[in-house]
Amino acid sequence: MITLKLRSKITAPRVLVIEDEVQLAEVCRVILQNAGARVKVIYDAADAADAIKAFGPDLIISDIKMPELRGDELLIQLHDAGSSIPVIFITGLDRSKISIPRDSANLFAVINKPFDYDQLIRTVQNSLNLIESQRVNDLLLRQLHSQSASQQDFQTWQESTLSTVALELNKRRAS
Repeated sequence: MITLKLRSKITAPRVLVIEDEVQLAEVCRVILQNAGARVKVIYDAADAADAIKAFGPDLIISDIKMPELRGDELLIQLHDAGSSIPVIFITGLDRSKISIPRDSANLFAVINKPFDYDQLIRTVQNSLNLIESQRVNDLLLRQLHSQSASQQDFQTWQESTLSTVALELNKRRAS
């Protein structure tokens, strides 16, 4: 029985499920909808770009080994498109057979099949927590930039400010 519900400031988070095994895709749909998410399922990763554009997911759950487009290729497409959508892979592959590009900032987690339903919901919840934190950080940084009256564009100001914060944190750790 599925008992966990997603707790998120993102109202009805949108989750795109990409899975070529129809039964598993539908199980994921039911689990996630019962937990409070809006879910779109596609069965072919080659349709991912169109689905992402049309649905605007907060999170993607994808199989790794699919006929048209593998999960690692999906990560490359997301990276090349400048997307920051987190991806959770579900796979029956052994870890040693998983090829993941080095600069895969989008990859959030890998869950092995068969998986526990609560494990899926907890992993999605953790991803949503990260998304919310990133959105709050971005909003706060934009407010600080606005209040600073800096002549620098936001991107330059943000890089400089975050470098200063990182240096301060490293000093505190060293002492």
